[in-house]
Amino acid sequence: MTAPFGPAPTADSQIPEVYARQPVLHRLVPRMVGLDRDRHRRRAHHEFADDLPVVLLSGRHGTGKSAMLDDLQQAYAPETGTWPGPRVPFARINCTELQEQARVGPEMSNNSYAVEMLVELIAQLSRPVAGFGGLRFPRTTAGLLAVVSARRPGHDGELRVADRHAATLMGVPPDTRPRPTWDTLFRPALPAPPDGGSPDPAAFPEAAVRTFLGGQRRRHSPGLASRQLVGWYETYRSEADNRLRGLPPGASGQPRPVPAAERAPAVARMCQEFHQGRGFRRGVERMLTAAFLEDVRYGRLRRANRTPRPLVLLDNVHTDAGRDFLELLLEQRARADGARDRMVVIATELHGDDTPDARGDGPAGEDAPYPQAARRSLHDMGTDSGWTRHGTAPSAGVLLLPLPPLECEHLERMLRRDDRASFDPYIANAVHDLTGGHPMGARRLCEAVVDRSRTEEWVAAEELLDLAHSSRAGESVVWGLLDTLVGSEYHDELCLFSLAWDREAAEQLAERWVPRRMDGLPAADGAAAQLERERWSRGPGSRPFITDRFLRALLVHQMRSGRGGQGVDWSGAHALLADHHRQRAESRSGRSARDEWSRFLWHRLAAGQAPEVVDRLHAEFLRHDGDAVDWLHVLRTVAHAPRPPGNIWFEQCQEVARGRRDLLQLRADPGTGLEKQAVNRLLHALWYAADELAEADRHLVDRIGQDLSFLSAQHLTGRAVLAQAAIRWPRAVKDGEDWPLDHRWQGEGPRTGGAA
Repeated sequence: MTAPFGPAPTADSQIPEVYARQPVLHRLVPRMVGLDRDRHRRRAHHEFADDLPVVLLSGRHGTGKSAMLDDLQQAYAPETGTWPGPRVPFARINCTELQEQARVGPEMSNNSYAVEMLVELIAQLSRPVAGFGGLRFPRTTAGLLAVVSARRPGHDGELRVADRHAATLMGVPPDTRPRPTWDTLFRPALPAPPDGGSPDPAAFPEAAVRTFLGGQRRRHSPGLASRQLVGWYETYRSEADNRLRGLPPGASGQPRPVPAAERAPAVARMCQEFHQGRGFRRGVERMLTAAFLEDVRYGRLRRANRTPRPLVLLDNVHTDAGRDFLELLLEQRARADGARDRMVVIATELHGDDTPDARGDGPAGEDAPYPQAARRSLHDMGTDSGWTRHGTAPSAGVLLLPLPPLECEHLERMLRRDDRASFDPYIANAVHDLTGGHPMGARRLCEAVVDRSRTEEWVAAEELLDLAHSSRAGESVVWGLLDTLVGSEYHDELCLFSLAWDREAAEQLAERWVPRRMDGLPAADGAAAQLERERWSRGPGSRPFITDRFLRALLVHQMRSGRGGQGVDWSGAHALLADHHRQRAESRSGRSARDEWSRFLWHRLAAGQAPEVVDRLHAEFLRHDGDAVDWLHVLRTVAHAPRPPGNIWFEQCQEVARGRRDLLQLRADPGTGLEKQAVNRLLHALWYAADELAEADRHLVDRIGQDLSFLSAQHLTGRAVLAQAAIRWPRAVKDGEDWPLDHRWQGEGPRTGGAA
């Protein structure tokens, strides 16, 4: 066949979420598929000629995973344009939607997530492709018809599953009305009961398979006949027995040919195995997956099956349905022994923010479901991925591509879209610090800045979280982001829980202010389950309670501005939590007590009680048995407290940090010494530097180093530790990195001051 000429449809404009994603979209995928994005021209070079990995795009909510699949769909299966329709055998499945709509479970003996996925893949991949023909799935269709046709009398759910899947597998167009049922398609093949009663349900699978095999023989006699189809299943069972016995493939010889009268029962018998559930069902699912991959490899139109390669896009494979199918697919590919399918699979999974949090003590990341996956960066995909399968484990067939955050330069480009815009030059850095390069968050905030700057003379970084969209009826940009990321149903509860350090603290807040249940559970438990499910936290031991920094910053600001936690006062919530951590600290010892005191002071500072916090930090500094590393740990934790309500904080905190209020402090407390003044300046400087919207200029950074250097000379035992911090913390603040702290500093010679 000759491919039609002409340019392929492309997106009208650059999608902001796919900045820095071009090596995958414009280079890797075309090399894998074997067809250019912009022209109907086959590529001479196929990457992964003998073995194809599952390309897994991993990222957080809003990092552009679905936008990348949208881009690929527009390139290879556009709905409009010069040549609408798939340019390659194409399928796209959202595993979350499939899981929500599927009727599966122990009570459904004729359905599972694997069956749902395979039926949907067959329906989409079977669509004709202009210039290349279409794919056919005779082996898989026969096996699936056997499985879905089983149903127990009076079980309406199983009947609906059989009706829905049977019509799809028999190629009935989805818009056909009335839609044929299982009975209208297959009842004529049922043997007539001798007593004139209802047919035996045990005969349903065989009737469906017999009808399908008969249609195959009549319509496609030059192709794969029923004898070859049934022979494949018999060969598969024989090879499976060989593996169990430890024999090599083919050791038991070829299975005997199946007579025509026994072919339908031979395929239909897998229905009984599927009906038994557990390991028996999993064995049938493996057989069906192997049949599917064999159909992809050796379809009726072999050239269409190989050039261009079929493209399958799977969204949200972190769900049960997605992970279940990927497990089956990877298992079969690991066993292929050179007989590889030619299907390109691009999948996305939701992953949490696995950046270690310097203020928390939770785990550094999530358990990897694909331990032997090859991990690459996106920019490595430009010319050649360099991927080859290493190892025999199924997960070795995964090429994992974590989606990187956007760089500050990407944000500057978004902000420069309007030459008339006038805003704080630091605002791009503020957006980047706040979002951590989160694509959707960065785009929404940059849009709000540009929108506001068209009507205002100046947009300051401090105003960033209070901006609204004039084009969206004045909607708060923070509200819009939260509605997209976590929904609005439990907005107030999540805002309140964003102040909690752990589950116990959240339970204290819930006991006082949240009487209703969340998802049928007590409020704190329901919130924890939702956050873990959506990868906003890292499980029961998450500290803080919401570990994703960007989401936590948005929720905390809603609380601070009075738009979240309805009926709960900012100071009152922090007072309750401070008392909670004080009581826990008094009942503990060692580092556990230290951590609780840190959280107590964190809440007191957030409530605006800076003098109290300075008093406690100064008292700890003067202890003759005090540990400088512990003191810096407490200081670092406390300094990351959220600022209290009101924009006046930005000016006041800077004035204290720069020493402009030393005289006021001395007048209020005539006994204040130089050490206490240094502690006061240092705390406020670090507090200001830790805020996402505040810019720590060079003078402030230098002041942090000077105060730490001064305190190093005053500490009785921790001179070396504080001297190292005086060098490294200002550098980390300037570079926007976490402030380092290392017990080994105690053994290093100080660069300022004397010996410890």
